[in-house]
Amino acid sequence: MRRSGLRTPAVAVVIAAGALAFAACSDNAVGPRSLSSSDAASQSVTLVGNSYVIVSDGSTQYCASAQLNGGNTAVGDWSIPASFGPVANCGTALDLGGFDATNPPSNATAGSPLATYNPGWSAPIGSSHWIGITTKGGPSSDYRPNPGRYVFQEAPFTVPSGVTNATLALSVKSDNVAAVYLNGVQIGAQANTDCNAAPCNWNTALVINQPLTAGTTYTLTFVVSDVPTGFPLTSGPLGGSPPQYGCLRGPSDGVAGFSTTVVSTKPLHIVHKSEGPPIVYGGTGTIMTDIGTANQAGCENPMGLDFAGTATWTPAPPPPSTTWCSPGFWKNHEELWTAYLNVKYSTIGSGRAPLSKKAPAGDPTLQEVVESPSIYGGPATNSVADFLSNKAFGTPIGSGVESCPDNVPVLTVPRT
Repeated sequence: MRRSGLRTPAVAVVIAAGALAFAACSDNAVGPRSLSSSDAASQSVTLVGNSYVIVSDGSTQYCASAQLNGGNTAVGDWSIPASFGPVANCGTALDLGGFDATNPPSNATAGSPLATYNPGWSAPIGSSHWIGITTKGGPSSDYRPNPGRYVFQEAPFTVPSGVTNATLALSVKSDNVAAVYLNGVQIGAQANTDCNAAPCNWNTALVINQPLTAGTTYTLTFVVSDVPTGFPLTSGPLGGSPPQYGCLRGPSDGVAGFSTTVVSTKPLHIVHKSEGPPIVYGGTGTIMTDIGTANQAGCENPMGLDFAGTATWTPAPPPPSTTWCSPGFWKNHEELWTAYLNVKYSTIGSGRAPLSKKAPAGDPTLQEVVESPSIYGGPATNSVADFLSNKAFGTPIGSGVESCPDNVPVLTVPRT
């Protein structure tokens, strides 16, 4: 919303899980989807350990072919689609600036559009940057874009197979409205409105938590709806009947970067280009004409998008070991298991094989069993080998396959 022509940002971004609650879609609602390598222009999806870090910046894709302007009805081109599939052959977005406290007074990236003029957006989330496009000779953070639909996208990312607890956590801000799609399925959307009442979509983040499926490739698509001033109100003081919506006439003020320094717009940064009083609202405003054209007469609004998040997962556990060394090996290398030589056979587990009928009375040690297979029996010596291979390699009892390596460790009794 452009009340009094000034929008004041909150320098500290607060992302509350309770703000704009969202019910996540089920796993099955989002199926596999991938794009060709030519679409993977973005470098802002970065694999870091067991996660992808996802941020908006100048390498995020802008999909000009999906832009839509031209309507002047109550819904127009700024409606929120129920679904919106990935777009091929996208270019790159315009980097509007990030937060940089070392660059006062704007606190925006040096040389960025937001360091010169900011329509009131709060600082971007974490290391992300506000992004947009160039339109009518300048950045979309100015009062230049026509109302309508603008589309941004991230490069595909693949959740590894076999992992568990895969989740996408994403925070999104926009001017005016952002809807987020994962492989074409909507997973979250801001309220489809100009800022007629706080919180504003450009100062408070939509928080999304979406389960992901292992072994699946995903593409994030963002539809940004730039709505007319005052939408969807149909009466003053902010809005008028369609197709007017209270389009402003005259210049509008903003702030420098993420500070509170008020900056007047340049002559071209005006909401309505015809002559008239500085501001006219609602029913006496000027009808939107020439929508979608370079000389559009009214309701030009800033447009931008900011997001940051991660796709994380728990790694798949390593497959169980099958390494197993034979009773003969352990007999010939007793120096590797001196800590267990005198352990009684009866203590190594209920799954141990019974001793041979030839075995004398009593409870032999592991050393005695493995050194005398003719007395205690081959099954018993295999049980000793099972036990020692489990201690050496973690091989489950009874599942080993003889594959004794050259570097068998010296076995020690774990501390208790």
